Amino acid sequence: MTTRTSIDTAAVRRAVEAVPDPELPPVTVGMLGMVHDVRVASDGSVTVELLPTFSGCPATDLIVEDVQTAARAVTGVTDVSVYLRHDPPWTPDRIDEAGREALRRFGIAPPGGPLPGAVQPDGRPSLPLTVAADPFPRPCPYCGSDDTVRDAPFGPTPCRDVRYCRACDQPFEAFKS
Repeated sequence: MTTRTSIDTAAVRRAVEAVPDPELPPVTVGMLGMVHDVRVASDGSVTVELLPTFSGCPATDLIVEDVQTAARAVTGVTDVSVYLRHDPPWTPDRIDEAGREALRRFGIAPPGGPLPGAVQPDGRPSLPLTVAADPFPRPCPYCGSDDTVRDAPFGPTPCRDVRYCRACDQPFEAFKS
């Protein structure tokens, strides 16, 4: 006779959502809004659907492994399948308030809504790139000023770019729109 354990779906979701993003350690995949769906079957198998923040994100394999490990740690889970979905696409508005604050404290500006008045970097040394005006400037995570510009279209990962704050003269990273 086989005994089946009832698995708490909410516990599995909490475990999955608590997985840290390997490229952004202060935030979790839950804070980033990457967890699209979590399903638990009566046989103890779990299916997790994630929305990658960027289609070419090099960290997705590690995120999948960490999500599998986290889900397997929940009592009664027998198997875990993780699928990366691109429909619906992940958008920055999925980042929750705790995630936005954690990113800000880490020195990365999360995207906001469209703001008018983006300008080119001028009058200071900059990377030798021609950078198009940014239709989505970000407030500086250090001083909060809106007087910021995109300095380079590519940052340390494909989903981020490099910004500059004119008010406090600090460079910072931001999620791309």
